[in-house]
Amino acid sequence: MTLQRRLLLFGALLPAALLALALFLIGLFLEHLLLESIDRGLALQAASESVSLFDRPGQDAHLHFGDSSLAGDLRRLNHQGALYDPEGVMLISLPAGSSAPERLPPETLGRAPALWTTTLASGERIRELAIVIDSPRGEPHALWLAVSLASNDVALAAYARAAGLIGVIVTLAMLLLQIWHARGLAARVQRLDTHMQRLRDGDLSSPPAEDRGTDVIAALRNAIADATEKLRRATDAQQRLVADAAHELRTPLTAIRMEIDVTLRRERAREELVGALERVSSEVDRLSALATKLLDMARLRGAEWERVPVDLVEVARAAIDGARPLADERAVTLRADGVETAPLRGNPGPLRQAIDNLLSNAIKFSPRGGAVDVSIRDDARRVVVTVADRGPGVAPEHRDSIFAPFHRLQRGIEGAGLGLAIVRDVAEAHGGRAWVDAREGGGAAFHLSIRRS
Repeated sequence: MTLQRRLLLFGALLPAALLALALFLIGLFLEHLLLESIDRGLALQAASESVSLFDRPGQDAHLHFGDSSLAGDLRRLNHQGALYDPEGVMLISLPAGSSAPERLPPETLGRAPALWTTTLASGERIRELAIVIDSPRGEPHALWLAVSLASNDVALAAYARAAGLIGVIVTLAMLLLQIWHARGLAARVQRLDTHMQRLRDGDLSSPPAEDRGTDVIAALRNAIADATEKLRRATDAQQRLVADAAHELRTPLTAIRMEIDVTLRRERAREELVGALERVSSEVDRLSALATKLLDMARLRGAEWERVPVDLVEVARAAIDGARPLADERAVTLRADGVETAPLRGNPGPLRQAIDNLLSNAIKFSPRGGAVDVSIRDDARRVVVTVADRGPGVAPEHRDSIFAPFHRLQRGIEGAGLGLAIVRDVAEAHGGRAWVDAREGGGAAFHLSIRRS
């Protein structure tokens, strides 16, 4: 079943059916109330007649409603009455020619009022009441009263016409409104489905069609648009990464191939062969380092992150101890300050690798005899590790692009240009971010922010 048909069914047809059922039940309840009102009137009249049937001299039986000043109104309502002797023979009948039964033996009745509805040959319905009443001499007599239900039937017929008209109007209104609503809603969902089909086919060129609504579908459209944009950027970044990786790999491979070709063109002395092999070995080491970094980045981006309790201060101290040989080689002093402990839930391996990369980058660009300061700041929501050096710093226009893969500010500096990209991936995987700004007094300060969770 299509969405539009489902909306019509549950938004118009089913409510219309429930409305018809409700109007029908209301009609039944109204009929019950009207009939109950008539029954109360007959019972009250029977009670009134029962105490005055034999109050005339000689205790002759008679019906008082025939002498009432409202007799004309009672006749218009087709109000009838009859009295029967102990043998069931009719004694009195009002008005003349009433539809009272010819015989009504008292023994067939009870002391409580009996009520029933009869349809006459003319089609008119009447409500009847019969009850046994004893004379002063103790003889049982039968009292029969009846009233027409024509006014009830007219009222019920009027209600049925009004209810039917209301039901038709409301049903048509709901149907028209639901058709309009269903078409609009189905069109909005269809646009999202069309966009998702394009995504499945790999088309990330455009966002979903605009949706001016303010409901959950509009929110879903905006979420899909954001996801599409993020997916497009990720795909573009992946393509750039592949292209940059191919370029970075091609350079040492070309150098190795050229070195081998030149070496094989003629016989070489042992010293020349050793030099060629050393240059080839250097390029192989470069290839190995680049492949390792690429594998690290792929592992960080594709791995399932397991969060365990970890103290980021201990991770930073271990990274500082691991970086001391390189710092000593370059005559760079490593200094640490900040909080004594920073517990959080994270993945200790990638966190250590990110801090290692920051330290390696800072030592690499620090002048000989300089210093690298590592500080850790902790608050209720995040922990921030800052690694500051006294190198040339990073210009404002490069502070974002420096975290892109293979981005290097200075050519000729050893490294694959992936260290800071890994730092950013680790930060984002922990719900944080990585950024760089200027250090007071010169140099750069790199920040790794990790959100508590």
